[in-house]
Amino acid sequence: MILLLGAGPGDAAVSAFDGYLTRHAVPHVVCSDLRHIAFALRIDADGRTYARLRVPGHGTLPGDQVGVFVQNPWTLAPAGDDSADACFAADEYRAALWSLCALLPKVVNRPGPRGWHDDRQLRRCLDQSVLLPECWTTSARQLLDRWGLRASPELHVEDVLSRERWIVKEPVELGARTSDTAFAPLRGFFAPSSEYVVQLCVGSKSLTLLNEPGIDVDAEPYRKLVRELADALRAHGVRFFAVALVADERRRISVSSVLPVPPFSWYREFADAVHEQLCAELGHAHPAATEEIR
Repeated sequence: MILLLGAGPGDAAVSAFDGYLTRHAVPHVVCSDLRHIAFALRIDADGRTYARLRVPGHGTLPGDQVGVFVQNPWTLAPAGDDSADACFAADEYRAALWSLCALLPKVVNRPGPRGWHDDRQLRRCLDQSVLLPECWTTSARQLLDRWGLRASPELHVEDVLSRERWIVKEPVELGARTSDTAFAPLRGFFAPSSEYVVQLCVGSKSLTLLNEPGIDVDAEPYRKLVRELADALRAHGVRFFAVALVADERRRISVSSVLPVPPFSWYREFADAVHEQLCAELGHAHPAATEEIR
């Protein structure tokens, strides 16, 4: 049994996975309202934890019989009720769901110690030598000074509050963009270029979704880097993610960001291969195999 939890029927990723599971007769339930899912945890005298879930239409099941796919957990909200009480209840339920997903054996992606992973947390799980250098600040001047010391061709900037992102190639461009947002929290990446390679990883499988600089993605150095990235994040329970990479003039690859909720539009062309591997990660393997990380 696979349980798909998402924001609603308008979520393209959940809808596409739902369609795949239906076509392949894989038992599953789609749910966007957490109030429809009941669960309980029990800890025995030896400290072992057991979970049971009541899934709509399927009764109560042991936790090890349910694979859980949570699509963007931050969007889960009470259906049709935005009152303060309902929102508080939804927040409390999300916290309980985090505990459940942290304990179940088959979850994509498993929560970390403090919640579901985001890009900032996932970057900390990786070898720091493969990351683009970054700077967090509320001072555009400080960001420019750090950029000057780094001498990188480009500065990739994110407004941490609005999530707006832009690319700076001349110092004056940053001043023009930040003049009306003084003291806004900024995140800057010191980048060699804005030509990206985007790699999608599902368990031990991988697909190249974008290759703007024309990197040889079959070469062993690149394959080794992707394997190591996947292994490092899988050790933290993250089995499905996209990683954005950039290359410098010597074709040396660095990690720009990690996306634990890859947009469906990115992998639409490869959706069947991705869903097949997600099924395997959730305990419902099919005979065919997708492209391996070599």
